[in-house]
Amino acid sequence: MDTLAKRLRYARERLGLSQSELARRVGLRPQAIQFIEGGHVRRPRNVFEIAHALEVNPEWLLLGEGPVDPVGLGESRETYRASPALSDEALAVARMWMELPRSQRLALKEVFAALLKARA
Repeated sequence: MDTLAKRLRYARERLGLSQSELARRVGLRPQAIQFIEGGHVRRPRNVFEIAHALEVNPEWLLLGEGPVDPVGLGESRETYRASPALSDEALAVARMWMELPRSQRLALKEVFAALLKARA
């Protein structure tokens, strides 16, 4: 699937959700979901909330990169469902992350891995 609109629709239908139900879960108006699925919005501000509601990897949803399921991120689907909403700080960092080119995200992943390894 080559567009955000197609990936969003696929993920929504996979869970059997209407546009209205997805919008309610994310705290948006149904028209917002319609605009995204219509291809009128390319970088929604709520991509992380939408991905969480759809139980998919936010990077896959927005960019088509990485695994579809959050299980590919090292989490079980149950853990992902039960995880609390991200803090405002985490959302801000995640939004900045998605603005970076893929090469810089890969470099930062290596830095994070090194920092976590050094902490252990």
